Amino acid sequence: MAADSLEIFIFMIEGQRFAIHLQSIEQVIRAQSITKLTDAPGFIEGVIDYHGELVAVINLRSRLSYPLQDIKIDDRFIIVKTPERKLILIVDEVEGVISPTAEDLKNSKEINGGLKYLNILRDDNGIILIYDLENVLSKSEEIELKKVIETRFPEYNGS
Repeated sequence: MAADSLEIFIFMIEGQRFAIHLQSIEQVIRAQSITKLTDAPGFIEGVIDYHGELVAVINLRSRLSYPLQDIKIDDRFIIVKTPERKLILIVDEVEGVISPTAEDLKNSKEINGGLKYLNILRDDNGIILIYDLENVLSKSEEIELKKVIETRFPEYNGS
C-alpha cells in the first residue's frame, strides 16, 4: 500500500490518541464479559469466544503503564489481525479513520515500555502514536499465551 493511500484508525486510552492501520482491523465491538486467564502474561486480561474462535484480550492500559481501571460498558474492543493471531484491544473510545500523507508522518523509536510505534502523526488535535501490531506480543509472550490457551481450552486447538 502506498503511503499516500494509508488509512489509520484512531482510538484513545487515558486521553492519549493512538492509531493502527485500518487494514489490520476486523471489527469494533462494545466491551463484553471476559474469561480471565490468571496464568497468562499480566497485560492479557483474558479471552472471549469470538465466532467460535478463542481470542486473547489485551489490556493496553497495563501494557502501556497507564492507570488500571475496570472495563466499562462504554469501552470498546477492537478485534485486530496480527501475523500470528487475532487479538482484542481494550480501548476507552474510538475516534475514526483518517488518511494522512507521507509528509504528515514522523519516524518513531521505541517508547512506553519497549512497545514499538511505526510513526507519529501530528494534527490539529495533538499527537497520534501509530501502533505496530506485529510487535504487540513478543515471541516468548506469544508462546506463553498459546500454551495457556491450549492447556485451559483444548477444545479450541490453540486458536
